[in-house]
Amino acid sequence: MSFWQPRSLQQLVLVSFFAALAPLCLAILFTVQTLGELSDKNRAVGQAVVDATRLGQEIQRDVLDLERRARQYLALADIELAQLFDRERDRLQDKLDALQAALPSNSPDIVGLRGSLGQLQLPAAAGDGEDPAAALRSGRERLDHEFAVINEQSRAVRTWLQSSVDQLLRGSSREAQSLIDNLSLQLSLLAAATLALLLLLAWWINKPVRDLTKEIHQLGTAGLSHSIEISGPLELQALGSELEWLRQSLHESEQQKEQFLRHISHELKTPLASLREGADLLADQVPGHLSQTQLEIVQIVRQNGIELQRLIENLIDYNRLPAQELNCERFALDALWDELLNNYQLSLDKKALRLSRECAVEHWVADRDRLRTSLDNLLSNAVNYTPEGGRIVVVCRQQGGNLVIDVANSGEPIPSEDAQRVFEPFFQSAAKRTGPIKGSGIGLSVARECIEAQGGTLSLVDHPTLPICFRLTCPAHSAH
Repeated sequence: MSFWQPRSLQQLVLVSFFAALAPLCLAILFTVQTLGELSDKNRAVGQAVVDATRLGQEIQRDVLDLERRARQYLALADIELAQLFDRERDRLQDKLDALQAALPSNSPDIVGLRGSLGQLQLPAAAGDGEDPAAALRSGRERLDHEFAVINEQSRAVRTWLQSSVDQLLRGSSREAQSLIDNLSLQLSLLAAATLALLLLLAWWINKPVRDLTKEIHQLGTAGLSHSIEISGPLELQALGSELEWLRQSLHESEQQKEQFLRHISHELKTPLASLREGADLLADQVPGHLSQTQLEIVQIVRQNGIELQRLIENLIDYNRLPAQELNCERFALDALWDELLNNYQLSLDKKALRLSRECAVEHWVADRDRLRTSLDNLLSNAVNYTPEGGRIVVVCRQQGGNLVIDVANSGEPIPSEDAQRVFEPFFQSAAKRTGPIKGSGIGLSVARECIEAQGGTLSLVDHPTLPICFRLTCPAHSAH
């Protein structure tokens, strides 16, 4: 069974919002429920305390009234006072029972007071032959003794009542604190659950966007061979499908481009190789003796053939540079310069250019072919943009772990508005070019990419005496 997928980001956000809101609603519900329970219990405890206190006060007052009623009876011997005494004693016992029921703890003092009240009787009238005064005195003494015991028991009940009320309030306070602690624990757990849920939902919301960003990045950097699949809302899945269609189209275009480059390389280099071979044969006078004028024409053909081959190779290298791997080796810099200058000797002589070379580094370890391509384009640029009779200065030195090469030349300075764009593909500065063939505008771009592929840099810098100077920095590598 497949996991539910929202139809849109809006639906995903709404679902996530209500899902994150659920723990907060539970927290509010628990809080309201706990506060309600706490309020009910406090109300019940408060009512019990009020009832018990009122009963205690009434019992103290009724005991005094009962003693006063008994003394009235002794003084008046009224039968109605005796009946009233019995009713008040019964009500007092009922209040003692109510007080016992109002409080959670049992009191032996209430039991004793209730028993004393049950045994309390008014003295009977004097019998025949009995002295009335003596009988009255005896009854008064007995009542004084009994009420002394009852008053003592009443004070004990009052003390117990105060202790029970304090205990009841402390118990209520402890129970309220326990409810608050439980509520705090529940709220902490719900807050942690909410945070975890928010993190999970944030990851769930951001995952398809991150996947889409990752696929776009891979599409631009890691090639076009992997397929693109996006999970998440249906609209992002549809976007992933469109991106997969774009990848396939780009992959097909890339294959067609590579096929075109293979064909163009063969179609251009094959006749060019024949042209250069024929020019070399003429220059060596293999078909027969040539006059000086004819030799100069042949040299022009040879030089333009070399320049045309360099332009073709630049165009091909520009399209395949990112896919090439480094092939580092140890080589002699002097031999590399001799090889390069040999190709430009005719142009140097024809334009009467003065070239000085100063190389303090004998050997270096790098990708020789890429370094040669960079230097070839820099040297071609200097030769083509230096006017007749001008100067070209090449300085090689080691600075730290880098090989630093400055290629400077005289001529028209590069305009300030073009200084930042000279390395852009197909951009040509407004400076005047004097070479035999119009440039393609990718020489400096190829030179920079070849050196940056090795971790180096190529930049336009100031020179102490010459208006144009390109500085190439190439780090040392380990030979394969």
